[in-house]
Amino acid sequence: MNARPVSGLALICFAAAMVGAEAQTDPHLPLAGAAAIPRDGTYLADRTGFLLDHMGDQVRLRFADNEEVFYLSTEAAPLGARVFKYDTGAEALRVTGWGGVTLYTPDQPSGIPAEYIDVVHSVDPPPVAAKDAKLFAAGLAKELAARTDFAVGFAADWDELSRSAAARMLACDAMRDATYALEQAANSVKRNVISDELHVVHVIEGKSPSAAVRRGVLTITVDPKTAPSARPSSLAIARVLAAAF
Repeated sequence: MNARPVSGLALICFAAAMVGAEAQTDPHLPLAGAAAIPRDGTYLADRTGFLLDHMGDQVRLRFADNEEVFYLSTEAAPLGARVFKYDTGAEALRVTGWGGVTLYTPDQPSGIPAEYIDVVHSVDPPPVAAKDAKLFAAGLAKELAARTDFAVGFAADWDELSRSAAARMLACDAMRDATYALEQAANSVKRNVISDELHVVHVIEGKSPSAAVRRGVLTITVDPKTAPSARPSSLAIARVLAAAF
């Protein structure tokens, strides 16, 4: 997903609006151990704001201008650094052993140094109530049509989503990620063919998170039995769309 710039003031307001203030420590102090890298917090890289936190052994990344949460994998890099990657394998962050963060975006593939500016209160987007899953999907379809002129609807097992909070969270994440991916596609050379041929996003449960296109339907598989990360990101979905059309 392309990160859209925000002002420092807007980002600070974004962080402050989450919950009341929390105590801060000196951001320049060395980190206690590898488990703390990168430091949870709100960051600014040039004019791009983003949030980082940890869930289990994964780092989560959310840009300040949208609600998608990326679950990043990690691997070691030279000189004690760590590289954090999207589910596509593309590099998202590089963090030095002392905690310095560099953000990588499609517009800045060589990286932008990021500055810690505040604590992080919540990376998670607002939850969707059991009775509102279908309404949430309808809202996404309406927003997508307004922004891209794509006529795309969402399908899922609405009864199951009303019963299971885990399934509902993943399905709503998947629908949101698909919306972002389609917005990216609307700015690509594949816009016209996708507009003509793709009209349904169908979210189903399965053993392996994935996305596939067949006969005008984008099917996204999520696995609520494993982890909150068990759904493809907008970047992975965008890659599937680009290959399918």
